[in-house]
Amino acid sequence: MNVKVFRLNSGEEILSRFDETATHYTLKDPAILVPMGQGQIGLMPWMMYTKASIGIEIPKSFVAFTVEPLEELKTQYDNNVNKGIATPSKGLKGPELKLTM
Repeated sequence: MNVKVFRLNSGEEILSRFDETATHYTLKDPAILVPMGQGQIGLMPWMMYTKASIGIEIPKSFVAFTVEPLEELKTQYDNNVNKGIATPSKGLKGPELKLTM
């Protein structure tokens, strides 16, 4: 299953596996991207107080755009989704950008 970053019209950025229909995306194991300061990004389970991990439907009209994540971000997501906060062994490529899970 593919993984993409979804920028919602509300401004939230969600990293998730997904299924797609003509009218909506079904996000599975969604994680919200959270700026942590000092050039770091954190991932937290999105709506962790719900059963969103099994799938939450988002109308396409509510999605501003989708984009492929950097490989390191995708790897951290795959290794740590819904497992709390973890620190990656190496930072993301880019200007002082590090990933904190």
